[in-house]
Amino acid sequence: MKIKQITYLVGMALFTTHSFAETTEEKINRDVMTVWSTPLAADEHVITQSQMQQLNRTNVAQALSTMPGVVIQKSGNRNETQVNVRGFDSRQVPVFFDGIPTYVPYDGTLDLGRFMTSELSSVELSIGYTSLLQGPNLMGGAINLTTATPKKPLEANITLNQGFARGADNAHNISARLGARNDLGFIQVSGSQYKQRFMGLPASEDNNPLAGTHGRRTNSATDDKRLMLKMGWTPRETDEYVVTYLKQDGDKNSAPNADSPKQQIWQWPEYDKESIYFNGNTQLTNDIALQSRLYHDKFTNTLHQYKSVKDYKNGVYNYSHYDDYSNGADMRIDFTLRELDMLSFAAHWKEDIHRARSNKDVPYDRYKDQTWSVATEYQWVATDKLDIIGGIGFDWRSSDDGKRYLYNKKNVVTGIETYDGNRQRAFNWELMARYHLDNNDTVQFSISDRSRFPTQKERYTKNKMKNKDSFVINPHLDAERALTYDFTYKGYITPNWSYNASAYYNHVSDAIMAHYMYYDPTEDSDVYQNRNSGKVNYAGIDLGSNGQISDWMSIGLNYSYIHADPKHYSVKHIAELPSHKAFVWVKFTPYEPLSFTITEEARSWAFNYIDNNDKVRGFAKTDIRIDYDLGQGISVNTSINNLFDKSYQYTKGYIEEGRNYWLGIEYNY
Repeated sequence: MKIKQITYLVGMALFTTHSFAETTEEKINRDVMTVWSTPLAADEHVITQSQMQQLNRTNVAQALSTMPGVVIQKSGNRNETQVNVRGFDSRQVPVFFDGIPTYVPYDGTLDLGRFMTSELSSVELSIGYTSLLQGPNLMGGAINLTTATPKKPLEANITLNQGFARGADNAHNISARLGARNDLGFIQVSGSQYKQRFMGLPASEDNNPLAGTHGRRTNSATDDKRLMLKMGWTPRETDEYVVTYLKQDGDKNSAPNADSPKQQIWQWPEYDKESIYFNGNTQLTNDIALQSRLYHDKFTNTLHQYKSVKDYKNGVYNYSHYDDYSNGADMRIDFTLRELDMLSFAAHWKEDIHRARSNKDVPYDRYKDQTWSVATEYQWVATDKLDIIGGIGFDWRSSDDGKRYLYNKKNVVTGIETYDGNRQRAFNWELMARYHLDNNDTVQFSISDRSRFPTQKERYTKNKMKNKDSFVINPHLDAERALTYDFTYKGYITPNWSYNASAYYNHVSDAIMAHYMYYDPTEDSDVYQNRNSGKVNYAGIDLGSNGQISDWMSIGLNYSYIHADPKHYSVKHIAELPSHKAFVWVKFTPYEPLSFTITEEARSWAFNYIDNNDKVRGFAKTDIRIDYDLGQGISVNTSINNLFDKSYQYTKGYIEEGRNYWLGIEYNY
């Protein structure tokens, strides 16, 4: 992206209109947020269901990408869509689902492309000051997904969307929700399916046989289905007890590298998640409130890895199966000490069990971690204009089980490899001051020192599936740490037109990085070990503006700049992290039932690898959506994504979808 273009975008960010996720009407709607924090510490980076729908954001990663400081990252053969937040990757910014920490226990990450937005009431991002009441591993912030609950005696929602690409129907996205509420509580059932038969290629890739044939990306089918049941009991206006059951079945494929003739085909016939959890809120007295959570989370996935197209045709593949689960419990208590001051305490416990095997007829390898966290936060309204919030927390974790089975070439067990127990501890603290100016603008500064424990994969992995490299395990890795500084100014040009500007600096220490150790001639592979050896500095700015220009036009824009400076002999760059990123939307409403929304996403080039100068090109992509309200709760919509059929990539060799069309109808009662 040229400097002239960047300068223009910065000017628009400051002087035209706050990120889409921060409209005046909905920016602090606690009904759509389940994050644990004192009220003044709660972040305002929230995008609601109606906003996600208007911007055509069908999965969580797409919704997050509309926010400043967030860029989408893809993981190549794994076909996982994740996000990077101000330099922090998905392991360093945990995901919470209705407040429940959610990740694959072994990997420590989550494929956000598998989580559809149709059943969410909001997606919230906490950056800068991130309340320690949420639990451990909040090194780079937190992402919270809140599901919808019924607000009326009877309500229903049905959406049907059909997608088209390269002259054929290629996908559909359907969802339904039925709920009822009375004085005693509520009940709700919902379900959804997003199914893609193929991904349409940009026309410019028609002459690339490695990408696909007849305009269809090779091995690009996916199918995600979700069922959710929610039951809530509300014995008093201040109390609520909710049990939620969630079943998500996924079947995904990964399109091969379109730049390499040595293609691998990866397929997941299972990519499933099942959860049951309880959320409780009790007002014990006028000044004391108690919140609690219990949960059981299960992840099951099976991978078939074909090393070549020939192996794929012959049905020869490497097999990997995960059967992981987590159990946990959280408790929080709040004390209102003065009219606006609050003292809160929280305690968390979670156990993660990873079970894996590389053949259908062999025993499971097994790893088990237990993690505890305690934290306190104080919200102090020092004066009419000054708020001060501070928190401290202590996290500790123990590894209670670690064993791997050894086999000969006939898959007969020849021994068991066990690993010593290991423990990690981390102390965390943070402080924020916010000053309210006479014109209702605010200025705030925060400083924090937070940590992240190493994942089971980082401690116990012995090989990489995508190549011959192998690892020496390191169970005694320490926690990574980040010292962060954030300065933010938020203001209003008019009551309906806001803007914000943030500058930040993040210093990451004890970063976990792979060290080259030696070459193993017997296996013809390089051998590495993960160690706490890295340091990385990130400095950046986030700018945003959002507002109503006239009765028939509203506009929003955000721009982000980041500079990454890794301090490690083997790491030259931070991969897949563009220095510049911008997101713009414009909504036209020529008359009330009809609206047009145009969005533009742009990002600069990024390095493709950490150890060489190979780059992924930057791109700009345009989408358009038209909505028409027919009345009686019925509306129709049509959209075109990637309007100009750009060929673009997040990871080099993995082409994203070309121009595609959608038609939809929605009914609300």
